[in-house]
Amino acid sequence: MDIVVALVGLAIAVIVVVYITQPLVIKTRVKTAAQESPRDKLLAERDALYTAIRDLDFDFQTGKLLEADYRVMREKYTARGVEILKELDALGLDRQLQIADSRRRTTVSSRPPVVADDVEAAVQARRKSKSPVAGRMAEEDEIEAAIRARRQTKISSQQSTASHQACPSCGAPFDPADRFCAKCGTALTMEATR
Repeated sequence: MDIVVALVGLAIAVIVVVYITQPLVIKTRVKTAAQESPRDKLLAERDALYTAIRDLDFDFQTGKLLEADYRVMREKYTARGVEILKELDALGLDRQLQIADSRRRTTVSSRPPVVADDVEAAVQARRKSKSPVAGRMAEEDEIEAAIRARRQTKISSQQSTASHQACPSCGAPFDPADRFCAKCGTALTMEATR
């Protein structure tokens, strides 16, 4: 019986030792700092700074940070971001990204960009000439002009009638909709408002 207990204890000890030493023995897929290229380090730091600035803006907008602290921290992050972008430019990454973008665009659109611009211009011109929005806008402009004209005639008629209507008691001009004189408070009768 003692041998069975000893063997089970030994088996458990071996399993525990293997489990504990497994991270040390097996190579991990995570790159070490020495294996990372300068480009990878800069890109990772740039992304971390973008996230930090976004979080900082959110914290300020929600009132978690004072404005003075926010300004100092944002300037610090922005200055470091500018340094990183300059370093990336020095490595020529932007040029490589532009080349990759242009290759991707040429594979996506089989036409040269000049032809695409001409086609877009023609499509926009056709849409403007036949779109219901353009027709609606023309109709709205006509309606707006009619409304303005109506208001002008109404205002001018009110001004002409208002100049002829005066309070019978004090002689102050009044609006046809008024029931009392604004100057003396006399009740205006229907005949005085006409």
